[in-house]
Amino acid sequence: MALLTRQDLRRHAVLTWLCLGALAAVILLLWSAEKRSAAIGTAAALLGCLGLILPPRERMQALPWRLRALPRTLDSAPVLATLLASPGYGLNYFYGVNPYDEVVHLLSGVLAGAVFAALLLADGRQRGAGRMALVGAGFGLALGVAWEAFEWAIAIIGDWRDTWTDVLLTASGSAAGAALWHRFGTAR
Repeated sequence: MALLTRQDLRRHAVLTWLCLGALAAVILLLWSAEKRSAAIGTAAALLGCLGLILPPRERMQALPWRLRALPRTLDSAPVLATLLASPGYGLNYFYGVNPYDEVVHLLSGVLAGAVFAALLLADGRQRGAGRMALVGAGFGLALGVAWEAFEWAIAIIGDWRDTWTDVLLTASGSAAGAALWHRFGTAR
């Protein structure tokens, strides 16, 4: 059997293809704005997103069953997160006096929380919205701390207020994303 079939490609949500197209447009816009490094970095992120979402995980027995069960509607999550962050790096929005950094952390947390909730709920066990929000917050806290440690390791971290607010916003977004997926994502 082929590595990637037409049937595999049909499994992908339309939103995912639209997000990939938008990300390609961002690359072209950054390139035309003479932001070559940002365009190349975003192109690398696009390739990474394709590497995450294109493989036919439903028939890849080597993957854990929860990953194989992840709804294809969530394939847009890493692409949307990349779309959120790309202008920040390419156009220096992260370092301006604006709420861009905070919005990116909050919305990226929502996306991560939804994916985490879908992975957790794949077993079909009943869990309440409050419990999902709580475990989503814990996941977001771990994710936020790990991201801030990464920023520290590569020396792009802001001051201590930026660090703790970024962690708090990621955790809050993840709690909201998990609760929202519990409420709206599981109804098919």
